Amino acid sequence: MKKLDKWCDINWIIFICVTGVVTASLAAAFWESIPLGGKGAVFVAIIMPFHVLEEWKFPGGLHIFYNVLLGPKQKEKQQLDRYPMSRLTDMITNVGLQWIPLVYLFLCFFTDLSNAVALCMMLLSFIEVLVHTGAGIMTWAWLKKDGKKTIYHPGIATSWMMFFPAGVYVAAHLENVTGHDWLWTAVLFIIMMLICIPLTETPLKKWVAKQEKGDFAFADAKYYKKYPSFWKK
Repeated sequence: MKKLDKWCDINWIIFICVTGVVTASLAAAFWESIPLGGKGAVFVAIIMPFHVLEEWKFPGGLHIFYNVLLGPKQKEKQQLDRYPMSRLTDMITNVGLQWIPLVYLFLCFFTDLSNAVALCMMLLSFIEVLVHTGAGIMTWAWLKKDGKKTIYHPGIATSWMMFFPAGVYVAAHLENVTGHDWLWTAVLFIIMMLICIPLTETPLKKWVAKQEKGDFAFADAKYYKKYPSFWKK
């Protein structure tokens, strides 16, 4: 248990950062031979470490918003530091969002799914922008009485500065998209989302909640620490 808890702290972040560096290096060497879908997957695999670092560390605090929004509303049932989002569940989600695109990258070389993978990566990129912008607007509306002046929310900067340009690049280079491509886009996207969120988070969040206090918990509220009324109710 302690080894898993340690892995879910910093080790997995190092792992995805190393994966991102290796992916970027190989992509730079073979860029011209990579199909468009593979390029989209490369973008996502490289962006994810930056995105995670913003959500978790600099400034961090995404879990507070997530757990206030989706966790129990009754004070006595709340575990804002680990339920429903814990370090374990979010680790699995984010590792999946880096490695599943890399699996899809290889599909582009051996199948006719390049356009489908490209569309899938484009959708993921734009959804990241929409979700984090929406979350930023929500937290601004909730916390403006406490002095919040912007729609900043952990994850919004990398969404706009990295995911958005990646999505635009893929959209600008798409050619000859067919209904077959869109059908496979739906299949690939649904598979990725199911693996990364409900099939892992739903059972694991209940398991984490039963563990000893502090296991797989985030250390503090990070960005939202300056808005105690948001998470100390």
